[in-house]
Amino acid sequence: MSEIREIKSVRPEVVLSLHSHIRGLGLDANMEPKPVAGGLVGQIEARKAAGVVVDLIRQGKMTGKGILLVGPPGTGKTALAVAIARELGEDTPFVAIDGAEIYSTEVKKTEVLMRAVRKAIG
Repeated sequence: MSEIREIKSVRPEVVLSLHSHIRGLGLDANMEPKPVAGGLVGQIEARKAAGVVVDLIRQGKMTGKGILLVGPPGTGKTALAVAIARELGEDTPFVAIDGAEIYSTEVKKTEVLMRAVRKAIG
């Protein structure tokens, strides 16, 4: 028969998100993507394009504009968006929105977007 004993301490469980390993776009000083860097692997052309977007944002040339990433499921759209946000720094809010949330029959599109904006600004 098994012995029952009291556990004195329990380590807190670390909850990681799906994209918590991403630290940035993995670009070198010349804004060229490294094959494996920043928590991303491959997607060289997409990361290079994202680097151009990050550069434009830092220069203030994309003020008041958004970025729409489009593609089939599993192609790295969310990972790329997280990398862009991390590249821009901690002050850059990031909220992932699923297309199904926006086109829900239960909630208006504007309400979903307003919730996302509120969540982003805290």
